[in-house]
Amino acid sequence: MNSISHKKIIIFDLDGTLTKSKSDLDHEMASLICELLRLRYVAVTSGCSFQQFESQFLSGLPGSSNLRNLLLFLTCSASGYYFDRKRRRFSQAYTNLLSVQDIKKILRSFQRVFAETEYVHPAKTYGPVFENRGSQLTFSALGQKAPLRFKRKWDPNQQKRLRIRRLLRTQLPDFEISIGGTTSIDVTRKGVDKTLCVKKLKEHLGVERNDMLFVGDALFRGGNDYIMKSTGIRCISVSGPKETKELIRRIIQNVKVVPFPDT
Repeated sequence: MNSISHKKIIIFDLDGTLTKSKSDLDHEMASLICELLRLRYVAVTSGCSFQQFESQFLSGLPGSSNLRNLLLFLTCSASGYYFDRKRRRFSQAYTNLLSVQDIKKILRSFQRVFAETEYVHPAKTYGPVFENRGSQLTFSALGQKAPLRFKRKWDPNQQKRLRIRRLLRTQLPDFEISIGGTTSIDVTRKGVDKTLCVKKLKEHLGVERNDMLFVGDALFRGGNDYIMKSTGIRCISVSGPKETKELIRRIIQNVKVVPFPDT
C-alpha cells in the first residue's frame, strides 16, 4: 500500500468504478474524492460526454473540492478537460473530433454488420441508440437512458458486443472500436483510446508513468479497462464503487503529501 500511496496521480474509470453505470456519484464517494483531491491529482476517464460527466460526477462533488487537481478525460480520452483557474470552470484542453463523413461511414458500417449478423434490436429502448459525442460515436443497445437492471441482463458476458466489434473492425480499420459500459460500443479516431490520458497527463503535469495509478472495474481481458495495462502503469482491479471507496480510504490514510508542479 505504501507504493500506491506515493503515486502522484490516481486515474479512475467512472462507470462501475466510482459510480454504478450512468448513476450519480453518491455522497460518500464524493467526500472521499474531495479528500483525495487535497492530497493528489485525480484523473477520471470514461466514454461519456462532458454533459454526462457534469451531471453524473461533477455536480456531486462538494463545493470545497480542489478542482485544480482534477483532470477529466471524456469519450475514451478522445477529449480532455482541465480546470481553468481564471474562469473557474473546466475548459476543453484538446479534442479529436469525428468529421461528418466519419459519422456517416460509422453508421453505415453498423447497419451492414447488423444485417450480416441478423441482429434484432430490443423491442423497447430508452433514449437514443446512437449518440454522436463529437469525438466519439456510441452505440447503446438499449438506449442511453436504459435502467441499469435491464442493461446488466442484455450482454453480461460481452459476447454480443464482441461479435459486433469483431465485424466492425473489418469495416472500419481506420478507427478504434471498444466495448464500453454494459451495453455500449464506442468508436473513435485511430490511435485514440483510454490510454491517451496517460500521454496527456505526462505532457501536462510532467509526471512519469511510474507515478501514476489506474483503478478500474474491467481490467480483465476483453474488458474496457484492459487496454490500460498496455501503458505500463500500475493498475488495480475493483469489483465496484464499494471496493473503490475502501481503496481510496487506504490511500488517504497512508499518504505522504508531496509537492506538485504548479499547473
